[in-house]
Parts: sequence; structure tokens; C-alpha cells
Amino acid sequence: MQSDAETKNEIMNVLEKYMGAYAKKNLDSLMDIVSKDEDTIFIGTGYDEWAHGPKEIKKGFQRDFSQADSIKIEFHKLSISAAGEVAWTTTKMTMKVLVDGDELILDGRLSAVFEKRNDKWVIVQLHYSLPVKEQEKGQSYPQ
Repeated sequence: MQSDAETKNEIMNVLEKYMGAYAKKNLDSLMDIVSKDEDTIFIGTGYDEWAHGPKEIKKGFQRDFSQADSIKIEFHKLSISAAGEVAWTTTKMTMKVLVDGDELILDGRLSAVFEKRNDKWVIVQLHYSLPVKEQEKGQSYPQ
């Protein structure tokens, strides 16, 4: 279900805050848009990047920041849908990360679920993944 214009703008504001906070390595700004619930889940690209609750999510952000000189996020083909007080997005997300002087470009996929609480949207679930490079176009499985 497509979101109305107001919800779309509000979710875009949250996503822009997410991008800006990552670029500035601003942990407080990031945690401000994350649900405080223990069942909030953030899943990253690393095998061990499965964080439950704000404490683990915060540690994940801290790890990201400590291992990168700079981080820039861009969204492409963003879709925002909503039903009542819940919204969800899917987008292609590119992370440009500078690590030890080398630039990494991670072209991935992001899905996120948001919930409106006390007139404020927070992220309750986030999943960022990278496609398997060994999987050829048109193939269902990597070979």
C-alpha cells in the first residue's frame, strides 16, 4: 500500500537523518531514530551482524564507525509504503566506505520497518544485504 504524501515525507526525513548521522558518525542521532524495544532487530552484511535491542545495535554502529575513516550512504529506487502507524521501505543502498585509505563501494539492498510512536517515526527493523557476486543474472542460485 503506497503511503500518503505526509507519511512519505516523514519517512524520508528519518532516512535522511540516518544518512547524515552515518556520515558524521553521530551515534546519538542514529540511536534517536531506533526503537528502544528489545525486539528491535538490525541485520547487516557480516555473518555476526544480527543485533537485538538498542544495546547491540549501538555496539554495531560503534564497530562500523571504528573500522571506517568515512562512510557515505546513498539510496536508489526507494519505495515507501504504509498502513496506519507502520511504514516500510525497500531501496537499493550504496555505502561508500573509506577503510585504511581504500574506498569500498558496497552496492546492497536495504529494507526497513518503521513505527510511529508519540508522533515520531522510529526504525523497528532494518536489514542490509549484499547480492552474491557469484550468482549470474537469470540464475536462482550461485554456482
